[in-house]
Amino acid sequence: MYVSMTGYGGASEEREWGTIRMEISSVNHRYQEISARLPRELSSLEPWLHRRLRGLYRRGKVQVRAEITWAASSLALAINREVMESYYREISSVRNSIGAERDISLDALLNLPGVLDMPGRSGFGGEMTDLLSEILERAAEDWNRMRLTEGAHLKEDIDGHLADIERGMAEISRLWIGVRDAAFADMTARVSKVLESAGVSPAESRFAQEAVIMADKWDITEEVARMASHISKFRETGENREPEGRKLDFLAQEMNREANTVNSKILDSKIRWIIVEVKSSIERIREQVQNLE
Repeated sequence: MYVSMTGYGGASEEREWGTIRMEISSVNHRYQEISARLPRELSSLEPWLHRRLRGLYRRGKVQVRAEITWAASSLALAINREVMESYYREISSVRNSIGAERDISLDALLNLPGVLDMPGRSGFGGEMTDLLSEILERAAEDWNRMRLTEGAHLKEDIDGHLADIERGMAEISRLWIGVRDAAFADMTARVSKVLESAGVSPAESRFAQEAVIMADKWDITEEVARMASHISKFRETGENREPEGRKLDFLAQEMNREANTVNSKILDSKIRWIIVEVKSSIERIREQVQNLE
């Protein structure tokens, strides 16, 4: 399956206390990396969010952002009388014990932690895990939809390069037959001429043995066959139900190795130019594979 590591998705939910929105974005990365940007009210849920996200993908750098837009009723401040009276009693007790005469300021009490709260947010924490789970699922669906769309574009491009490689290798195989026979005949003629000029009569069996060794060094049959095998395996792996970006990257490297071997064996300029085109197509595939999960 071709799944791009680059994608974006989002989802939101509106409740009586306000609206919460979650966005997921991702870019290429060699390993799995997650970062979360959450409002203070959701900070305690970050470990839970990391665990959920790690099960959604294999590799890539993912950032998840959540924000809350509070309704007006949730922003209205109210005095918590119980907390305020408790502060007052404690402060009065200390004042009496040290003999202080200064009255306790109402403004000072209102600024103490917990005296002012937002009653519209009561019960907010209890429902948040289930709500976030629902929003995360919808955002992840949106995110994966974009990644699959991008993956389809990458597959189309890669398939075109694979076809170019196959055409190039077929042309090399066709040209190689004539190049091989001509090179072998030329080598035979040159060696025979040198031996004759030296007054040496070549032993036919020995000469044939050396010719076979030399021809084997020039032969590219195995490389052409392995290239075809790698291309077939590449296509097969790309059709797997799971993302296989790492395997495809490895197969592209193997294809490049076969092209380099062919290039090192052949001196014919026309074939070497075709190999340059083949290697260029392989390099484009390797670049695209780096974008796949």
